[in-house]
Amino acid sequence: REDREQGGGYRGGRGGYRGGGGYRGGGGGGGGGGDGCQLYVGNLSYDTTWRELKDHFRQCGEVERADVKRGFGTVRFTNAEDAQSAIESLNGVELQGRELEVRIDEKQY
Repeated sequence: REDREQGGGYRGGRGGYRGGGGYRGGGGGGGGGGDGCQLYVGNLSYDTTWRELKDHFRQCGEVERADVKRGFGTVRFTNAEDAQSAIESLNGVELQGRELEVRIDEKQY
């Protein structure tokens, strides 16, 4: 979804962008970026969009990509230091009336 902003990679269709296949494409290697880091963001409002999530997390550093499903999302930072800053700064902070749970994404779709 964030990929549409940059004009490349979005293929349209059901769940298919940047490598297709389900929730987040990109293949087994994690989808680009050597020292990037992906965070899980839980307890999102169902009304939160990927753009709102990305904008909220930009205060902590350069966000490569953000994605949202019902009630949770992921945010990928270009470097691990920014991701750690986001965990420390935004875990427990309210967004759209919901207290966010922010942690390293162990699944990394």
